[in-house]
Amino acid sequence: MPSLRNVAAPYWGEFIGTLVLTVVGLGATAQILTSSSVHKTEAISSSVAWGAGVTLGTWVTEHVSGGHINPAISLARLVFSGFSPRKLAGYVAAQTLGAFAGAFLVWLNFSASLADIKHLDPGLHPATGAFITSNHVWPGLINEITASFVFVLAVFAISDQTNQAKNIAPLALGLAFTAASLALSSPLQLALNPARDFGPRVFAAFLYGLDVFADHSFYFWVPIVGPIIGAILGGFVYEWLVKRDAEYHHQLEEGHA
Repeated sequence: MPSLRNVAAPYWGEFIGTLVLTVVGLGATAQILTSSSVHKTEAISSSVAWGAGVTLGTWVTEHVSGGHINPAISLARLVFSGFSPRKLAGYVAAQTLGAFAGAFLVWLNFSASLADIKHLDPGLHPATGAFITSNHVWPGLINEITASFVFVLAVFAISDQTNQAKNIAPLALGLAFTAASLALSSPLQLALNPARDFGPRVFAAFLYGLDVFADHSFYFWVPIVGPIIGAILGGFVYEWLVKRDAEYHHQLEEGHA
């Protein structure tokens, strides 16, 4: 009978992995937001930081839980890769709580600088940008679906047992995240991960009020629904249109196909 520690390990792995992802990504975002100067390279540096967060978070937890650190990936794995339905709720809860805890740690490090940001105009406090994504609803939804489709397609390809890239999966996943983010938007507007936005958004609600959910025509649902749709599409395209079965791959290697 497995010990309680072994049973809990995958959930702790997802919690810690998502926490690492969020600390690295939100930390870079907060640093940009509180910087006294504005540079055109902000989107690049933020995208690279989030990509590094994906790499580190995956490295921490891949051997323990599969390194999902993203509810959209967990759901796509459930649909296409045999991930256990019994684990889904626990994984999503662990990922969301990890993102919440990561937001708290970022706030501890940047609270003084964030407090110095002046709130001159009516509406949402500008410091919330350190924690949540924001965009117009329909352009944002299209961005989330498209970027998540590209990213999760890469996730399935990289983690394929017949793909040699699996040996460098964390690095490749970080690169894929950075590429999708740079190509289609900015991490200030793009989540690619429901937990990455919802966990910090709940934390931001304690600091700045429930307006964080009403902002931009109740935009909060977009970083949840968009990545899930994109992930399902990405998983479908890889599993049904791209992937070769293991037997055919072996025949190719042997020169018999």
